[in-house]
Amino acid sequence: MRQNKLLEGGTLFFMTVSSMLLALTVLLFSTLLGAIDDLMDKALVPDHIQMHCVDNGFGEEGEAAWEAEKAAVAHFAGSRREIREWQICSFLNLDNNSVTLGGSSLTDSTQDNGLCVQGSRFDYLLDLESGLPRVLPGEVYVPVCYRSRYDLSVGDLMVLEGAGDGEDVELVIGGFLRDAQMNSMMASSKRFLVHGDDYERIRQGSRADSSRGKTRAYAQEEYLIEFLLWDGADAGAFAAAYAAAGLPANGPAVTKPLIRLMAALSDGTMILVVFLVSIVVLLISLLCIRFMLLLQLERDRKEVGLLKALGVGRVQIRRLYLTRYLLFSFCGAFAGLLAAFLLKAPLEKQIQELYGAAFGGFRTVVLALAAVWAAEGILLLSVRRVLKRMDTLTALEALFSTRESQTGAGQYRMIGFVAAACAFLVLVPQNLYTTMSAPAFVTYMGIGQAQIRMDIRQTGGAAGTAGQIAAALEQDDRVEKYAVLHTVSCAAALEDGGQINLAVETGDHDIFPVRFGAGRAPIRAREIALSAMNAEELGLTVGDSLRLTGGGKETVYTVCGIYADITNGGKTAKAYRVEGDAPVVWSVVYASLADAAAMDMWMAEYRQFGADVIDLAAYVQDTYGQTLEQLHLASVVATGVSVLVIAVVVLLFVRLIVEENRHLISLHKALGFTGADMKQVYFVRGMLPVAAGVLAGLLLGSLCGESLCGAVLRSFGADSFSFVFDPVQTFLKLPAALLLPAAAAVWAGIAGIRRISAHECCNAL
Repeated sequence: MRQNKLLEGGTLFFMTVSSMLLALTVLLFSTLLGAIDDLMDKALVPDHIQMHCVDNGFGEEGEAAWEAEKAAVAHFAGSRREIREWQICSFLNLDNNSVTLGGSSLTDSTQDNGLCVQGSRFDYLLDLESGLPRVLPGEVYVPVCYRSRYDLSVGDLMVLEGAGDGEDVELVIGGFLRDAQMNSMMASSKRFLVHGDDYERIRQGSRADSSRGKTRAYAQEEYLIEFLLWDGADAGAFAAAYAAAGLPANGPAVTKPLIRLMAALSDGTMILVVFLVSIVVLLISLLCIRFMLLLQLERDRKEVGLLKALGVGRVQIRRLYLTRYLLFSFCGAFAGLLAAFLLKAPLEKQIQELYGAAFGGFRTVVLALAAVWAAEGILLLSVRRVLKRMDTLTALEALFSTRESQTGAGQYRMIGFVAAACAFLVLVPQNLYTTMSAPAFVTYMGIGQAQIRMDIRQTGGAAGTAGQIAAALEQDDRVEKYAVLHTVSCAAALEDGGQINLAVETGDHDIFPVRFGAGRAPIRAREIALSAMNAEELGLTVGDSLRLTGGGKETVYTVCGIYADITNGGKTAKAYRVEGDAPVVWSVVYASLADAAAMDMWMAEYRQFGADVIDLAAYVQDTYGQTLEQLHLASVVATGVSVLVIAVVVLLFVRLIVEENRHLISLHKALGFTGADMKQVYFVRGMLPVAAGVLAGLLLGSLCGESLCGAVLRSFGADSFSFVFDPVQTFLKLPAALLLPAAAAVWAGIAGIRRISAHECCNAL
């Protein structure tokens, strides 16, 4: 009876955990996609966004050129039937070095922060109630992602130093906004919503600074040329038509699917890990329930044989067992669904903060129920398949034949398998978190592993400012090495006759090399390296040719390498130089110091050139902060589930082993062995498969886990992925997190040995 209770309790546990994790995955996934889509629908996110910066800034020549470019865009928009609405939104760049939020400086921010006003037709910025905020003069609405980051609240001040014609501008935080286009930290820009009068005042102040010869990073207005297409329109064909028309396009182009992808990627990593955990736990449950059912059938052989001898059909016998498992399944489904809803709330906090609470309603409940019954259905099908084995068992075989039981060895193997699976579940998310938070991860972002990054914004003097910084670096003895890279916008010709805009980073890429999956960096003229996603989209590989038009001159380039890059939608390119007079869109300077101890002072000194100077380690943390937080949360969930599963499985099977060997333990006690002696023997027997399984799981997680994560990240442009290991975490903390609960479970499982008396073996005779 005691053994039956253990088997029934174990079966109920596995059915509950399996349904809970699969339901939790569906609930979180439904919440994330529902919240993102709901926010994008309410905000009327554009289908195509082209960022553009006027080359000559605020001067009369620049104004005249921009008016001509706007007229060209208007003519194009009027000629395209697929365009439902279009507009041009202004974005006034802010100098992060001169901005404070609630007393916190944005000096270390890696984002392109800027001011804007509400869109007139679409691309709305929404408040936390999903409405259009009423921004009063002197107020500012701040991106909601900055609320917790800088501990902000309504009424705090945003100060723009020297932004109002040399005077500081103070804006009161009137609320927080959700920007469907730029909510994710993976989007490199953030918009602050202000009143039109304040925008114009700061803009005119920047114009005055520019006319006096002052170089300010936010003395440049950037434009977002946005198009809302009719349903069913081909967004790809539209983008090709825009590029072919030669319209303003010296910045990156962003599409609605890319916006959704960046939002889903930053917060979907946790859900991906939970899904991986649910699949592995379901596999563990299948094997454990199957093993326990086989054990139960072996013990019930005589009873089954007696029923068959009395004329009870095999269908009726099978139904007796299935009825019991259906009851377990119903209880497990209900408990699992309830637990999933309870766990959902803390895990979706960040999703609700960034995208709002999407009301899933009946649809979400139906999907969760479907996930629960899918898990239970898989387990019940496995049970039914095992029960069909009884059909070939005759009454005589069941009653009189004897079979040598091999369940003991099977139980030890099961403990080892579960320990390996749990070690795999703990290691993979932890290694993914360690890899993405390591400084070397910048090599997957199309960036060399330098210490410092200096961004020169999209201004007419970007190349000149970069030259000044390069001259200073050349004379600076504190600098170990540096590289100046300029990004230009070129038109790439496609095989079908169309073309796309390609942002090409030029300069010496050998100083701080990125990670190449194939080929090498461009080291001479007319060589180009493509990001993995660009190479795939263009259908090119190393050795192929690509025609680029820069500054009106067409040149054929040879593809010399393909590299990893998960920034800018994974679509970038690198060249030693670009033929023709292509204007510089933005510039980046990378540097490493001989003595990193004085890095903060050094960065403060070089910020005076008007560049955003940041530590590259902070750049990774800032860009993937949301993803890393979610990944850490998923790692905690995976560890908690793994510890619970391994503890329950070890406790269950060790107690079964003790019960099965009750006669043998009693015999040993009769021969003079003490209870402590027998506990020591069975403790070692229980821990050996656990230790072997944990070791196997660590090896499997290191090899197969790396391939699994690499396959996921490859879809976002990260080629040739490999884990960054933390030896202390991998070989000390993680094994201890599993072995200690397992040891406690083994000790609890063998506690029953003290209740086994020496005379039981005599009574059995």
